[in-house]
Amino acid sequence: MNERKDEKWLDEQLQRAINTTRPGFDADAWKQRHPEAYEALISRKQQASGPGTKPSRRVRLMVGALAVAAVIFIGVAIFLMQMPPGEPQGPEVAIAPKAPSAARIVSMMSLRMAYHQGGEEALSQQLDAALKKLGPRPSKLSALQVLSDLEG
Repeated sequence: MNERKDEKWLDEQLQRAINTTRPGFDADAWKQRHPEAYEALISRKQQASGPGTKPSRRVRLMVGALAVAAVIFIGVAIFLMQMPPGEPQGPEVAIAPKAPSAARIVSMMSLRMAYHQGGEEALSQQLDAALKKLGPRPSKLSALQVLSDLEG
């Protein structure tokens, strides 16, 4: 026997043995047979549509989930705002070194470092550079001298 014929035969036998028609609900017949249950359903519906109804469980869960997400978002935002800014991300740019300030030239650390790197000669060169930069100053400066120092 062919497999298709066997399947069709089996399907036909099952349809005869079992009622395969789709069942339909007859609401009017149910109302007539069960009037008490129908009245209970109608009263429940009227109670549920009143002004003091509770939101459904699904709505409460969604609101709760949104509240938790908002709290997490705010916490992360506060945490990120309090972090110190990091190094700028991108290509590195070579920055020209600044000229050392006068106070830095004559600091003990810079004098000691100059002596270790080049001995007495390096130390005297650094002291000469400090003298040129700081130089002897008059005890009283006029406004014109201060302005000329700033321009030059």
